[in-house]
Amino acid sequence: MGLLDDLKKEADTLKNQEAARTQSIKANAAAVDRALRKTFHYMNELFKQLNVVKPACPRTYDLQTVGKIDGLVQSDYRIEFRTSQRENAEHYENLTVTFKRSKPEQMTVKREAEQIERFRDLLWQNNMRFTSEPFRNERRVIIMEVFKINCDVICGAEIVGDYDSGAIRFKLKNVEDFGPTVYTLEPDSVNDQSLEDLAKLFIGKDSNFKNYNRRPAFNPSATGQFAKTQPKVPQYMANPVPEREEEEKKSGLFGSLKSVFKKPSE
Repeated sequence: MGLLDDLKKEADTLKNQEAARTQSIKANAAAVDRALRKTFHYMNELFKQLNVVKPACPRTYDLQTVGKIDGLVQSDYRIEFRTSQRENAEHYENLTVTFKRSKPEQMTVKREAEQIERFRDLLWQNNMRFTSEPFRNERRVIIMEVFKINCDVICGAEIVGDYDSGAIRFKLKNVEDFGPTVYTLEPDSVNDQSLEDLAKLFIGKDSNFKNYNRRPAFNPSATGQFAKTQPKVPQYMANPVPEREEEEKKSGLFGSLKSVFKKPSE
């Protein structure tokens, strides 16, 4: 076998490897897009029911240095999606989920001057809405500030398609407790059962969603003590709901949601 034959053999090997890599990328992209679409359809239908039922939240939040917040009601569930063009086809890029757990009461907290900024940062980091009134001494120097904190816990999730690694990342905020939690799932793990467990997290019920995580869950702070970030300008716009896919049979939590939260008087 001569030099030319050797080069042809090497070139054929490289071409086959490139073709296999291209095919793998396309397969991953299709799987990621399919998982995001399935998640959107499931949650979109779920949230329609939750916004009617407005279930009580069994979770209790512990706001550091203040106290526990419980007795919350869940409402205002929303989901939006964003797409992009990949391989001349529209693919889902990410989903954005928002909802709140709230009650009408307010918490009144006093903080001395040296504690004000740190406490204000804590409230900002946890998306807690509040008003405050400073108190000054005779020299007009602030010596104390009184905060009135709404018992509104703003919750949400960003569900991102990682097309490079072929994974779905679920970035939750204030869902299981104050602070972020991140889960990474294989696209094929996004099925009816895992979505039902995700729905349980969004409702505040016990859930096995972490069992689908392909790596240990990342939770830098379950108490909200993480770096303050600058507010982002919203880049999501409501899109028309995609064409209805063939409806799948729903069971378990999603199928029995109305009966689970049905009021005794009904």
